[in-house]
Amino acid sequence: MPYIINNTNGSAVITVDDGSVDNSTSLTFVGKNYSGYGQIQNQNLFHLLENFSSPTAPTNPVSGQLWFDSSLENKQLNLCYDGKNFKTVATLINKSTDPSLTMSPSDGDLWWDASNKQIKAWVGNLGSWSVIGPVSGAGAVAEWTPASVLATNTKSYPVLKGYIGKDLIVVLANHDFTPVIGSDLYAGFSRGVRSGLNLKYADSDGSTQVYSTYFWGTSADSLKSTTSTNVTVRPAASGSFYIPFVSSISGGQPLYTTSTITYDVASQVLNATATSARYADLAERYEADAVYEEGTVLIIGGEKEVTIAASYGDQRIAGIVSKNPAYMMNSEAGTDETHPYIALRGRVPCKVTGPVRKGDLLVCSNTAGYANSALSMPIAGSIIGRALENHSGGLGIIEVLV
Repeated sequence: MPYIINNTNGSAVITVDDGSVDNSTSLTFVGKNYSGYGQIQNQNLFHLLENFSSPTAPTNPVSGQLWFDSSLENKQLNLCYDGKNFKTVATLINKSTDPSLTMSPSDGDLWWDASNKQIKAWVGNLGSWSVIGPVSGAGAVAEWTPASVLATNTKSYPVLKGYIGKDLIVVLANHDFTPVIGSDLYAGFSRGVRSGLNLKYADSDGSTQVYSTYFWGTSADSLKSTTSTNVTVRPAASGSFYIPFVSSISGGQPLYTTSTITYDVASQVLNATATSARYADLAERYEADAVYEEGTVLIIGGEKEVTIAASYGDQRIAGIVSKNPAYMMNSEAGTDETHPYIALRGRVPCKVTGPVRKGDLLVCSNTAGYANSALSMPIAGSIIGRALENHSGGLGIIEVLV
């Protein structure tokens, strides 16, 4: 009479006839009166003991079977999950030093970092450990912690809590809500949390100046000043306020204000006693009929407001194209391609042709876009500017006083 082998759920999976063996799985099952069955049974036990240790997966595995991959690069336990395929059983390593220094971890392996008190997972394609948690290690003094906070409306809201040491300093939220009494967000955060960034002990304006818990770049205490010595929170809706500046003087104050520079919110006018600039000309945008490069001489005319000059002594002078004006007028009229800046005053590079002496008056030449020295007293409206440099001849660029 044959042996009937059932799996754990009770269904028959193997029938072993008398005097025969069955090799349909990774183990060998013997029938009645089979000679030498003792060796086979012992061999089966040993295979189970070593979890079928081999560089290659067992053939004909069954669901739930373990296999130890003994290949040199892996050395890892695997589980057959569907009667055909194996998946890695992640290992947990408890060490105070990086295990990857002495072994080759597999994707998904876990490491309890005993030094920093953190669980980390090995990311194979990056070749590094990724921190699972806690977010900060044992020696950390600041951290962000996700939390769910119960509100008085019985709803729970997700937040991020920012700690420095054991002190809760700031909370990030995307909803307005009032925490329940007893919550660590109830009293210290004005008994309410607002969408965005919430500073502990902030007043109705959001200022934490009294409690010295500034959060630079977020509290408006860091952004606007209403007097020359005090920085406060609420942006002005109208009127003037003083502007803080960073000092560029070595060893000077990191931040200072001045009563000589103010900005009127309503009129959008900036007032100052004096200003300085790196560049040297005052220019204004005019609509051009083509794209013109720096130093090109333009006249009023063409299909747009200005076009290239191409006639000696033309009286319709607009000016010289400037790429780096010190003061830019009509700045929002267009771009450098559609509305180039034309120098009205100051010094600016200018294209010239022919010999030019320093101090010569310049007028349009017959070479398009170029100026040359006036051959006689220029007619009104034809003067481009006065040369600040000598030019030996041919085409070139020199500095010109407009």
